[in-house]
Amino acid sequence: MGRGGRAGVVIAVVLLAANLRPAVVAVSPMLSDVRADTGLSSPAAALLTTIPVLCFGLLAPFAPMLARRIGLVPALVAVLCAMTIGGLLRLPEPVVLLFAGTAVFGVAIAAGNVLLPVLVKREFPDRAGTMTGVYSISLSTGAAIAAGTSVPLLLLLDHAWRPALALWALPPAVALLAWLPLLARDRSVAAPAVTEDQWTPLWRAPLAWAVTGFMGLQSLVYYATVAWLPEILIASGSTQERAGYALSVFNLVGIAGSLIFTLTVGRTRNQTGYALSSAVLYATGFGGLLTGHLDFLWAALLGLAQGTTISLALALILLRMPDAAHAARMSGMAQGIGYLLAASGPVLAGAVHDASGGWSWPLLLLGALLVPMAAAGAVAGRDVTLRSPTTIGVRS
Repeated sequence: MGRGGRAGVVIAVVLLAANLRPAVVAVSPMLSDVRADTGLSSPAAALLTTIPVLCFGLLAPFAPMLARRIGLVPALVAVLCAMTIGGLLRLPEPVVLLFAGTAVFGVAIAAGNVLLPVLVKREFPDRAGTMTGVYSISLSTGAAIAAGTSVPLLLLLDHAWRPALALWALPPAVALLAWLPLLARDRSVAAPAVTEDQWTPLWRAPLAWAVTGFMGLQSLVYYATVAWLPEILIASGSTQERAGYALSVFNLVGIAGSLIFTLTVGRTRNQTGYALSSAVLYATGFGGLLTGHLDFLWAALLGLAQGTTISLALALILLRMPDAAHAARMSGMAQGIGYLLAASGPVLAGAVHDASGGWSWPLLLLGALLVPMAAAGAVAGRDVTLRSPTTIGVRS
């Protein structure tokens, strides 16, 4: 591929990655308005951020099948089309369509989550770690834009939260323009077929389970934080607008975490340090939220942690696998099982809040989950790679 062709792929990857989080992140700053208008309970409202994560888990293993059937680029184009439809479904008044649109978004994002790393492995096999950092930055940027503009947009529309949510159908429609040239030149299926004999050892490999565990636990902590950080800050005395800005800080600083990872991952063969340091940052941020002061500082520390962990989780899928075929299967396994685990985060935190009457116990629970997250990251971060398809060991 020529330099111009690679640049086109990078642009397309960046634009698609930037659309993989706003549909979820944009909801949490508006939860107060949604609940006031619809009468939803805390756990029911949390489903608006949990349904996509459930889709990520339940449908992730099927994404490689879609790519094998219609091709990787056509599958990713379909992802953007589905995102546009999902956004428009959230505009009509019936609450059921709000959940239906959210589910369509979840289905689309599930496929995008799994297949985008495969595209990176196929197109940039020599720079997989760096390119993972690039689209991780795009993930954080898209989330930050959504978090930072949701409340001002809501105020501009006089608290009309339905059109405020539906407007997120526009960015994926724009991103389609960058993908159409790739669709025209796509010449092969991006996720090569992997036989069952090759698939079975992946499930038996401790390394694969370590990657999956880290993906799931960091996602659980992230989505629980995204869902409830504004509510936690409002309960501590912040205004809705300030809480929305703090969520934006959380996501903006996540860009810095992804950028640091991108600039440094190529210099080290062992990624254990990223897992341990991000766990410490998360713990410090949660501890700070318990004090009820310096909300922007704690949001920034949490953002630095989440930017590092998502970059690391995505990079491990590629760095621990020998080729794009195994990366596709590892992506489906890690994100399928991992996001099913993550889906419990927002609902569990909301349920613990309702039971305890405050946010201290939910924060302590998330802090406790950092221990197994760091342990899984330490194992998966070692400089090892899955061996040949017929074995279950690892090699240096």
